Amino acid sequence: MSNPYDDPQKPAGKHEISSQPEENKPDKKLLAKKYERVHNVLFLVDVVYTLVLIAIFIFAGKGGGFSQQLADWIAGWCPNYWLNIAVYTAILTTGYMVFLLPLQFYSGYILEHKYGLSNEKIGSWFFDRIKSYLLNLVFMAIMAELLFLLLHYAKDTWWLWLGIIWVLFGIILSNIFPVLILPLFYKYKPLEDKELARRLITLAERLNAKILGVYELELSAKTKKANAALAGLGNTKRILLGDTLLKNFSHDEIVLVLAHELGHFYYKHIWKLIFFGGCVTFGGLYITGLLLDKLVSVAGYASITSVASFPLFLLCMFIFALVTMPVNACFSRMLERQADLFCLRETNAPQVFISAMTKLADMNLADEEPHPVIEFILHDHPSIGRRIKMANQFAQSES
Repeated sequence: MSNPYDDPQKPAGKHEISSQPEENKPDKKLLAKKYERVHNVLFLVDVVYTLVLIAIFIFAGKGGGFSQQLADWIAGWCPNYWLNIAVYTAILTTGYMVFLLPLQFYSGYILEHKYGLSNEKIGSWFFDRIKSYLLNLVFMAIMAELLFLLLHYAKDTWWLWLGIIWVLFGIILSNIFPVLILPLFYKYKPLEDKELARRLITLAERLNAKILGVYELELSAKTKKANAALAGLGNTKRILLGDTLLKNFSHDEIVLVLAHELGHFYYKHIWKLIFFGGCVTFGGLYITGLLLDKLVSVAGYASITSVASFPLFLLCMFIFALVTMPVNACFSRMLERQADLFCLRETNAPQVFISAMTKLADMNLADEEPHPVIEFILHDHPSIGRRIKMANQFAQSES
């Protein structure tokens, strides 16, 4: 459903590890709550920091702020308008990534090591940031060029055409992710455990899911967390199992996790997410279109097609994403609950489900019972506590 390193609470699903002594369990849960709390604070800091950076860039100074000064400086030695957009976007993206780097280093490296969740070396972490920066650079440049092209030639309907392109790009990205993007950050190879691979493929075939293969993802080079996913679309669809998961979970637990992922396939959740995300994106672009002309005038830019106005577009979309975050999270949790129920019905193994959830919470330091408001706003999966409760209810209904 999501990238294999995207969600720490996603169920993962070879050999049973010895459980921790019962007296250590409260400490582990307390640590998980502290870890969750720190991440929530960092999320808030990230949001405020980003808003302040964009506001300073747009409004600090006279006549369009630093953004206009940057655009004028580029135009002084680069007279081509379309090349101006590419250069401006490259400098804007680079500056933002540099300013954000200290916060990313703390949350992604220092914090993960502090809580004993990371195996990654500092050189590897920085190399990943460079690769992420280059991918963002390409994406931002393409988006900016398309935006200003549409603002020039489809002034009244630019938001509609940009939304269509955005959705098509999402479909293409889902298709190429496991073959072009994922290998940039993680190594993976065909699963060597033939018996487990046979069980997983048999389950997929029973549900008419065409799977290219089952692969072991080398998560342990970077993290101690466990995860799994059914990644790709069409001819790139494949099962990805983290090696941390294979070392710490039983075969039954792994089969159960795949059943959850196949639930997403059975109910066509990927396409539903694409459709829902597309509707939200169209809404954001439409509202941005209504506001952009007025904001351009307030900020002091010459016109909506001025390169310097690009941060205004980003600011509008960023705020819209924040406002709609609870809606997106709620929709995602609904699909995850549906996949959990599918998994329980197909396997009829609620105790295995509970075992996998409990083990996952321990390995990933997932807060089993986050504050309801935090869960409502930020969590795209139901809390592990809710998932365990649902499994218990299923077991009672079947008894």
